[in-house]
Amino acid sequence: MRSLLLKASDNRWLREHGVRAPFVRRAVARFMPGETFDDMLAAARTLEPQGIASVFTRLGENVSDVAEADAVASHYLEGIDRIRQLRIACEPSVKPTQLGLDIDRDRARHHLVAIAQRAQDAGSYLWIDMEQSPYVEVTLDLTEELRRRFPGVGVCLQAYLP
Repeated sequence: MRSLLLKASDNRWLREHGVRAPFVRRAVARFMPGETFDDMLAAARTLEPQGIASVFTRLGENVSDVAEADAVASHYLEGIDRIRQLRIACEPSVKPTQLGLDIDRDRARHHLVAIAQRAQDAGSYLWIDMEQSPYVEVTLDLTEELRRRFPGVGVCLQAYLP
């Protein structure tokens, strides 16, 4: 079953359309409070009075288009700015392949530096998501490189990497 779910998570059509199915929405509601950034902000505001900080991430991996990678980077930069303005305890968690790692490693690094700088300026921590086994080494290399400039950067490890 686990293998089937991991395979399904790699399917772009399922990622885009599966969340519309009522049974899927119920199953993931605790971990994914909605489909928009505003949904996430509402959930973070609800949790903060209980002393629970939040992490935001954009769903998806392995972008194959430079424009999409640039749009993802903009999403994170704008998100950090909004969270800072609202003074919510919420940190970004980004996947390097969303920033174009599979297309152009230097471009992905440039995006990560910009996001790390923005997070640092906002007094926030930046998490780099560990994705799949083939990306372990490059993810750790990028994280170490970023930490030399930005101490508020860490890697979010998975207990099981596909």
